[in-house]
Amino acid sequence: MDDVTERDLITRFQNGDVSAYSDLFESNHRRVLNLGVRMLRNEESALDVAQEVFMRAYEELPNWRGEARFSTWLYRTALNVCYERIRAEEKQRRIRDRATEMPLGAPPEVRLSTNETRSAIDKAVKTLPARQQTIFLLKQYEELRFSEIATQLDITEGGAKASYHKALMALRERLKEWAPEGLRPEALELIADA
Repeated sequence: MDDVTERDLITRFQNGDVSAYSDLFESNHRRVLNLGVRMLRNEESALDVAQEVFMRAYEELPNWRGEARFSTWLYRTALNVCYERIRAEEKQRRIRDRATEMPLGAPPEVRLSTNETRSAIDKAVKTLPARQQTIFLLKQYEELRFSEIATQLDITEGGAKASYHKALMALRERLKEWAPEGLRPEALELIADA
């Protein structure tokens, strides 16, 4: 949806045409949902995020000033809602882990399975600073170009590239620390290209 159409729909909604919101919803829902799935790796959680984002949008639109594109605002809001959910889930996970801690000293011959590898990568991604994490997810999972990432986040393309490179370096180091022998190079193709 182009900027003119988007602004027209917002104006119509602000003037009482509720059907205009449906058009805004339909043109943006899939993208918000996909972002949620990529960040949370759970479709049910992603649906909850999308619902929260569009509820916020519905409440925000009557006072919308148009300082940014609505679709950009939705995307940023979706990122924030995902981060909120990730923080809440991480807190719950820490509580559960304390209750069921594994004994220390697992035998060195134990290797990470594919699921454990994915889990280690996800854990490492979640430790990145928010900007690096966002740029990494947009580049790797949304497959956006750096110019698109820069537009979405209102930063320079060079800034997006630099943050992505820092994210890759940090991920490599964290993964070496956490599982130096267990992570095979082919399992890490996700972060292989710096």
